[in-house]
Amino acid sequence: MKQRVFGRWMLRIRRSKLSTLMAASIIFFNLVFMGIIVLLAYRTFSTVTFNEISKSRLALLNESTKRGFDFMANVSGTAYSIAANKTIMEYLETEPVSKYQMISKKREITEILQHTLVLNEGVSSIEIYTDLFNDVQQSSTDLVFPVNTIEKEVWYDKLKQADALWVPLGDSNGGNESKPYLIGHIQHLFGSEGKTIGYLYIRLSADDILNQFRDIPIVLDGQIHLVDTSGNMLLLVNGGNAPSQKAVLEPEWLNQHTYEAKDGYELLKTEGQTYLVMFSRPSTISWRLVQVIPTKELLQEVRKADRQILLIGLLSLLLSALLAYFFIHNMIRPVRRLIQEMRKLERGDFRASMSESLTEEYTQMSYGFNHMVNRLHELMQSEREASAAKREAQVGLLEAQIKPHFLYNTLDMIHWKAMDYNAQDISFMITQLGKMLRIGLSGGKMLIRLRDELEHARCYISIQQERLPFSIEYTEAIADPAVRSNYIPKVILQPLIENAIIHGSKAHDPGPLVIRVEIREIKPQGSQPFLQICVLDNGCGLPEDWSMDNVKGIGTRNVMNRIQLYCGEPYGLYLANLPEKGVAAMITLPVIETEEQLERLLRDQL
Repeated sequence: MKQRVFGRWMLRIRRSKLSTLMAASIIFFNLVFMGIIVLLAYRTFSTVTFNEISKSRLALLNESTKRGFDFMANVSGTAYSIAANKTIMEYLETEPVSKYQMISKKREITEILQHTLVLNEGVSSIEIYTDLFNDVQQSSTDLVFPVNTIEKEVWYDKLKQADALWVPLGDSNGGNESKPYLIGHIQHLFGSEGKTIGYLYIRLSADDILNQFRDIPIVLDGQIHLVDTSGNMLLLVNGGNAPSQKAVLEPEWLNQHTYEAKDGYELLKTEGQTYLVMFSRPSTISWRLVQVIPTKELLQEVRKADRQILLIGLLSLLLSALLAYFFIHNMIRPVRRLIQEMRKLERGDFRASMSESLTEEYTQMSYGFNHMVNRLHELMQSEREASAAKREAQVGLLEAQIKPHFLYNTLDMIHWKAMDYNAQDISFMITQLGKMLRIGLSGGKMLIRLRDELEHARCYISIQQERLPFSIEYTEAIADPAVRSNYIPKVILQPLIENAIIHGSKAHDPGPLVIRVEIREIKPQGSQPFLQICVLDNGCGLPEDWSMDNVKGIGTRNVMNRIQLYCGEPYGLYLANLPEKGVAAMITLPVIETEEQLERLLRDQL
C-alpha cells in the first residue's frame, strides 16, 4: 500500500511543471527554515531565561535557608542547657521516697521547663520522658511523661542508637490537640554514671517555622520540601499552606540528590509535566529546602515572545513566496526555449540553436546545446563512413580466419607427402609442429589447461631432439595429477625450455642435457594456495652478475610480463642457479580450477 502511494506521488512529480516544483520547493524549504529559526530562537531564549530565573531563585532559596534555619541552632543550645541543669538532673537521678516527693519534684521540673519555653520563641513545647514518676497521677499541666508514651513512635528504635534526633511529628498527644507540629528534637538525658535517666523532647510548630520565610514570599511558591541531608522529608508545604498534599518528588529522588553538601537545580519530568527542582545548601542543622515549581508557570512570558516570532516568520514566508514567483518566472524562460529547440532536433532539424542568456549557467547550457548539435551532425557523417569501413573489416576478418586453416592444411599435406616418401622423421616433426601451432593459437584464448601446455612443451622437445646434435633428456614430475586440469597462461614453458637448451648447452660436458619439469600445489598456512612450476636443467648456469632487473631475453621477459598481466603482482617468474650445477626457473601462479574462476580472474585483471 505504501509503495502504491509513493508511486502515485512520484508520477505526479514527474508530470508536474518545473515552475510548480521550484515554487513548491522554495516555499517548503522557507517554511522549514523559518520553523527551525523559530524553534532555535524559542529554545535559546527559553534556555537563557530559564537559567537566569533558576539561578536567581536558587540564590533566594539559599538565603532563606540560611536565615530561616539559623534559629533552629538555638534549639540544640536549649536542649544542652536543660540537660546541664543541676536541679533537673538531681531530681531525675535521685529516686523519690514518697508520692508527695514525686509530685513535688515533677511540678518543679515542669516549672523549669515552662520557664525555658517562655524564653525561647518558636518552641511549642518542651517535655521530659522518664519512668521515675509513673506511680503518681498525670495532670494536664505536667510536662513530664512516662517513657511508654513514646515507645510506639517509629523513630524510637533510632533514638536508642543516637544521643539526639530530629524527627518529623504528627499531632501532639495522639491528635488530641488541633495544632499540628512540624519537628521534634529528642535527646538522651544521661546521669552521672553515663546511663540514660530520661529523654528531653522539644517540639517546634509548623507556623513558627514558616514564619521565618514570610519576608521572602517567592521562596514559598510551588511545592516546598523540608528534608535533611539523609533525604528524609520532614515537611511538605504547598503554596505556603501547612496541610500536606501529594509530593511531586519521590523518596528515592530525595535520597539520590540531597545527600551532597551543595546546592543546585535541574529539570524533572514526571506524569507528563515538567518541573524546576531547586535544592539549597544545608543549614547549620543539616536541613535544606527543596522547591518544586512547574516550568509552565515560569515561562509564561516566554510563550508570548514565541507567538511574536511565529507571526514574523509567517510574514517572512509570504514575502518570500512573492519573490519566488518573479524569480522562478525569469529562471524558467530559458528552459522552455531549450525544450522547443530540442523538439526541433528530435525531428532531425540540425538548425536548432540556443541564444546566450544573462546568467552564466544558462550561457554554458546554451553553448553546450549548440556544441551538441554540431557534434551530432558530425557523428552522423562519421557513422556513415564507419559503416563502410566496418563492411571492409568484416571481409578482412574472414580472410584472416582462412589463413590459420591454410597453414594447418599445408602442414598436413607436407606430412602425408613425407609419408609417401617414407620420411618418418620429417612426418614426425611436421606433426609436432602442427600440434604446437594449434596449442599456441588456442582459438585466441589467453589461458589454457596445464595438460595442453605440457603437450606443447613435449612437442617442442621432440622437434629439438630431432634437429640438435646432442642428446636431451626431458622428464615431468607432477605431485598431484588433478592439477593437470588447472588453467595457466599459454606458452610459458617453451621459452624457458628454449633458454635451457640454448644457454645450457654452450659449455655442456659430455652427456645428455637433462631438463626436468616439477609441478606442485603449495598450500601455505594462513594464505591462498598457489601453483609452483619449476624448470630445472644441468647446464652451465647463470652469470655471476646476472639479475632479474637486467633480463635481455625476449622469451623470459615475455613470460614475466604475461604472468603479471594475467595473474597480478603476487605471481611471477624467478631464476636462480642450482647448488650443484644448472639453473632453476620457478613460476608461481594462482590456482584456477574452473571456468568461473578463470572468468573472474580475467575480469579483475584485464
